Amino acid sequence: MNERLEKERKEEAKAVISICIVLGILLITALGIGLLVLNKRKAKEVKKDRPVPAVDVVTLEKASHQVQLSTQGIVESMQETRLAAEVSGRVLEISETLKRGGIVKKGERLVQIEAADYRSALASAEVRYAEANLQLEQEKARVEQAKLDWKKIGSGAPLNPLVLREPYLQAAQANAAAALEAVAKARRDVERTEIFAPFDAGIRAVHVELGSFVAPGAVVAELYANTQLEVRLPLSLEDFGFLQRTDNGKVISNISLHGRIGAKEYTWQAELSRTDPEISRSTLSAHITARVLPNAESDFSIPPVGLFVRADVSGKTLEDISEIPRRALLEDKKIIVVGEGEKIEFRDLEILRMTKQSAVVRGLEVGERIVLTRLSSPIAGMPVKTQAKEAK
Repeated sequence: MNERLEKERKEEAKAVISICIVLGILLITALGIGLLVLNKRKAKEVKKDRPVPAVDVVTLEKASHQVQLSTQGIVESMQETRLAAEVSGRVLEISETLKRGGIVKKGERLVQIEAADYRSALASAEVRYAEANLQLEQEKARVEQAKLDWKKIGSGAPLNPLVLREPYLQAAQANAAAALEAVAKARRDVERTEIFAPFDAGIRAVHVELGSFVAPGAVVAELYANTQLEVRLPLSLEDFGFLQRTDNGKVISNISLHGRIGAKEYTWQAELSRTDPEISRSTLSAHITARVLPNAESDFSIPPVGLFVRADVSGKTLEDISEIPRRALLEDKKIIVVGEGEKIEFRDLEILRMTKQSAVVRGLEVGERIVLTRLSSPIAGMPVKTQAKEAK
């Protein structure tokens, strides 16, 4: 009995000791935490300034704009011809200038075709004309004699026209006229044995050789006017609508042509000669044709035929319109401008025309500063630092 009581007291004592140890550990932990809290280091708050992005801006200096249209074309001759023989025969002479790439003057004889047979035909025609003319004069005399005879034996007008030989006279007159036309044709054939240059021209090709035989209609040479030149210029329908016109619809745009020959670029002025009335169905573009004007101060007063040229065409002058760099445009037809306090603002624009480098827009005022720099996440009111660029 005593042993059991003793054992229970020992177990109770162990339980009390365990509880005291646990409470001691908790107390020590609480004291340690309290000391750490009381002695903790306070972190210093550092305020960092947000970086202000630097942007390139351009200041709008004008609110009107003359549209400049760009196009290109090839210099062509205003007059070209395929010179052909009108009579047949053997070629006896060819001008020394009748060579590919040569230059000939108006009225210069280029080819001589053998004319002996045609001169003989002309002489025969002249003989026949002389005989027909003689018969006509004889018949006139017979008619006069017939009229005198009728007055002696008859009265009034004869019932039969043969009495006064009128049909014979008409036949003689027709025969003489036909003989005269035959003489004229024979003379023309003689003249056609000589082929002359119809205008000042360059020679594109020659299709005849000395001693060769040509038939009527055979092409002798291909000529082109080398001083009267023009350029046919295509324009998109959008650009076509910006051409400058008078009140009656006549186009009055100024045109400059630029072409490179060797290492140098040359410029010629041109004047509009005509506007095609039909839109090209294949390209949906309109065409204008400009006549090239000589430039006496240039090494090439006129461009060579076949030269590729760029053309600047002056268009309408638009009021309350601005031309801005294309890179300033955002995807939703907006731009960023720098307003008061050097903070950015957004502007909605009406885009009238786009080129590779610029945009013609409506919706800006003179003096506004347009942002050219691309901002990653622009927000209205965001401050910026401006760097001026060349004004447009």
